[in-house]
This record gives sequence, C-alpha cells and structure tokens, in this order.
Amino acid sequence: MDKGAHFFRCDFQVHSPRDLNWEGQGAVTPEERKTYSEELMQACREKGIDAIAITDHHDFCFFPYVKKAAQDELDALGNPVLPEKRIIVFPGIELTLTAPNCQALLLLDSNFPENLFQSVLLTLAMTPALATNAKHAPVSRIPQDVINSLPHLYNILSNYDYLRGRFIVLPNVSENGHGTILRSGFANFYKSMPCVGGYTDGTVPSPETGSCGIIEGKNREYGYKAIGVFQTSDNRKRNHDDLGKYSTWVKWAIPTAEALRQACLAKESRISQDTPSLPAIFITSIDVSNSKFMGQIYLDLSQQYNAIIGGRGTGKSTILEYLRWGLCD
Repeated sequence: MDKGAHFFRCDFQVHSPRDLNWEGQGAVTPEERKTYSEELMQACREKGIDAIAITDHHDFCFFPYVKKAAQDELDALGNPVLPEKRIIVFPGIELTLTAPNCQALLLLDSNFPENLFQSVLLTLAMTPALATNAKHAPVSRIPQDVINSLPHLYNILSNYDYLRGRFIVLPNVSENGHGTILRSGFANFYKSMPCVGGYTDGTVPSPETGSCGIIEGKNREYGYKAIGVFQTSDNRKRNHDDLGKYSTWVKWAIPTAEALRQACLAKESRISQDTPSLPAIFITSIDVSNSKFMGQIYLDLSQQYNAIIGGRGTGKSTILEYLRWGLCD
C-alpha cells in the first residue's frame, strides 16, 4: 500500500447544528445527529472534499457523530468505504480570545481520544452546554487571566502530556473582519505568536494587499513572519451550500496536527489554494524477483513524491537502473 504523503482537499472550519447562527433544520436527538452527520459525509463526497474539521465555538459535542459517520460510510454499491478512502475528520473548536482580541481555530489529531475533550475545555476554562441541548453555550471570550497571549495558550496546552504535540492553533488572518489578527495595532501579537499557520473566512488576502505581504513574511513591522494559510468556508447551513466553497489542498501522510504544522513550514510544496497538478502516468511499483546484489526487491511508489534513502553501496543507484531497464531506457 502507498503510505506516502498525498494532497487532500480540506475545509477546516465546519460548524454543526449546535451553532447559535445555524441556518436550517436542527439536530438534537442522537438519531437526528446521526442523520445529519451522514448527510454531511454525502455532501463532502459530492463536493470532492477529503478532510474537514468540526469547529463549533468552545464545543466538541458534534464531533463523535461526524467521526462515526465517516467510519461507517458506504459507497455507491453499499459496501464499506475502504479506510484509506474515508473522509478525514479533525476535532476542533473555534476560540474567541481576549488577548489578542481575535478568533482562532484549535485543531487536534484526527484520532485524538474523545474521552479527553472535556479535559481540553476545562483547561481553557470553558463550560459547555449539556450534550442534550439543541445549541452550544453562549460564546464568551476566554478571559485574559486564563489566556493572556498566543504563546501563553501554547504553553498551557503543552503542559499536558495528552496534548503536547497533538494540537495546532490557527489564528484568523482574514483580510477584514472583527476576528482577524491582522488588524491595526496587532503587529506585536502576530510576530510573537508561535503559530506557523492561520485561517481565513473565505479567500486568502489578494496579492496586492498589505495583509498578503504580512502572511508572506514581507513586512518588517510584523517580524517578516511568513505563515501557511488555510481557506475555510465557515459553513453553518443544513443544505451545505457553503461547504467547501473555500478550501485548501494540504499534503500529509498521516492526518495529525503535527502534519498540519509541517505543511505550514513547507507551504510552497505542501499547501495549495488551487487543485494540485499531478502526473496522469506514473510508476506504481517496482518488483524484482531476484537480484545478485540485493536479492528480491518490491517497492510501492507514490503518484506524488518518492525518495530512496540509504548509505553508500546499499543499492540506490541499482534500483534506478532497474527502473530504467523496465522502461526500456
């Protein structure tokens, strides 16, 4: 099986019927939530979305239903979708901060233990509404005496073994709006943040704007700090009209917060706002039944990127020679 890194089309800001501004029919009972989650998976398939994050405000309630729907999804013939073809669902919450006064997404590993969600909320002094409620609790800003900066937020979360290395924080870097960290007077917050990525409600800032110069690391006042940016839809509609309207292609091998961090650090090759161009013809594998030098060889290859790594004399060039021979070169 090809276990290499691949591009996935992602929408990392998807709300649920628990959202206070939800448009359309709600979902309160477990059966209603199951039905909605199955509809969401179908909508992702129809729109060509490979990965989403469920990011209600200070609330994880809906994630388990969506995750279960992704695991139980059936294909057009009624057969279970293969694990490697399932839609990936990241757990997350939308944070409303006081210091800095902005919005941010907190995303966790896609396989983060669900029994620890409550601990995450308690760590951030959040009290969620009862799971049986139709809506999540009214949104109030996280007090400054709880979180006084983005470095402070990272320090608090990293103090816990179950969270360390399993989360990423993405501040809002939209060109306009009350929730963006790119507002006037926020330069110190931006250049001191440990965040290597951000998200937008919609498209990334256009190239001719000052906001684009900031996120591309071309602004002295903002510390010449370049970050990776994810376009998101901020979908809050039962008909899924906005789902995937703004999305980003992200490359990873395993869907974790660390993979998203690495994508931000290598944004030129791992993040794309446009559909990546991939070769139509590629080598899927190399199978050598016997080799005097190396014995039997079998390698699965990726459509996107392959690297053969080894010490001197271990056969790297020999493998390439077999490739050339197989291609009649």
